[in-house]
Amino acid sequence: MPTILDVGCGTAKAPGAIGIDCNPRSDADVIHDLDAFPWPFADGTFDEVRAMHVLEHVRDFVRCVEEIHRVARNGAIVNACMPFVSSVDYFTDPTHRRPGSHRTFDYFDPRTVLGRYRYSAAQLDVENVRFERGTPFSLVGAVFGLFDLVVVPLANRFPHDYERHFAYWYPMVNVHYRLRVRK
Repeated sequence: MPTILDVGCGTAKAPGAIGIDCNPRSDADVIHDLDAFPWPFADGTFDEVRAMHVLEHVRDFVRCVEEIHRVARNGAIVNACMPFVSSVDYFTDPTHRRPGSHRTFDYFDPRTVLGRYRYSAAQLDVENVRFERGTPFSLVGAVFGLFDLVVVPLANRFPHDYERHFAYWYPMVNVHYRLRVRK
């Protein structure tokens, strides 16, 4: 059985996962402040780490990513999701400290230009980055849903061009990451 850590699981912990969260009203198995290091897990414990809508809340993003790297096994998959930089959802939550973009994890990927700076010993290969656009259910939402059929695939195919020229004209809601731990 693969072992899964659900970081900041809240009340939607992944089935079969071990959840860690600072909120005692969450579904977490371990109540722990994610900005208190180290986390209470041994090195190389998990085959998969989920960090859905949590990394935008932490004070020390780099240290949290380093902890994810530490507690994950070599080759483990990290699935993360953050609000996109132009998302209204990013700005409406006063507890958000940072948004995500398609290059948010490049500093941890030694294959990228930013990864060559080596600000962190944690190494994560960025395998996939995908934008998501949630369209509210309404007449206007239905119209934009038709645009989404064209714009979202183009944004995912050309993320640099989308972020540079169109991110604030046609904002996405979230950005999803699939990363692989490299030790």
